[in-house]
Amino acid sequence: MIRRATGRDIDAVQQIYMELFAWERRHEAYSKWVSGVYPDRTTVRRAVAKQEMYALWDEKGEGKKIYAAMAISREQPEDYARVNWKFRALPRSVVVVRALCVSPLRFREGLGTQMMHFVMETASRMRCRAVRFDVWSGNVPAVSLCEKLGFRCAGRKNAVRFGAGADERAYYEWAPAGGEGNGTGRASFVGSRGNA
Repeated sequence: MIRRATGRDIDAVQQIYMELFAWERRHEAYSKWVSGVYPDRTTVRRAVAKQEMYALWDEKGEGKKIYAAMAISREQPEDYARVNWKFRALPRSVVVVRALCVSPLRFREGLGTQMMHFVMETASRMRCRAVRFDVWSGNVPAVSLCEKLGFRCAGRKNAVRFGAGADERAYYEWAPAGGEGNGTGRASFVGSRGNA
């Protein structure tokens, strides 16, 4: 089930990012995130306070565990203003996916796809004009996910993120019904969705 995270979930959500950082230290670092900088506990706490953090819960077996998390925001990073987006939209009719993370314990099980489908379906219901998502251009799993789901690459640009040096970001966008929504997008994201 995917639902909005609450204050009680902060530790469990942060654990997902810690698991990824540990995995990247032993294998390949696809995210280009910086442990202790982004996404850190403050990142999670702020997203929860703004009601922007969502998590995928596995309720099978003993207890409940979060296996994926992401923030869904209306705030676009400054570098988005330099991107030649195909789907023009007012800020209120755009949703931005941030800090999408799947636990290494569940890699290659389609959880990232489930999370992105949640965003896409909700954006469609809200009649938003665009979903935007940026990743480090060398993040093979994230780039593959975007392309598999029909996101269009709007370009690549160097951007400084997470207090580190500039790296090349790939900017992706997707529009419900070809971007023909009315752009109102005033509803808030729904609270939960099953794993169907």
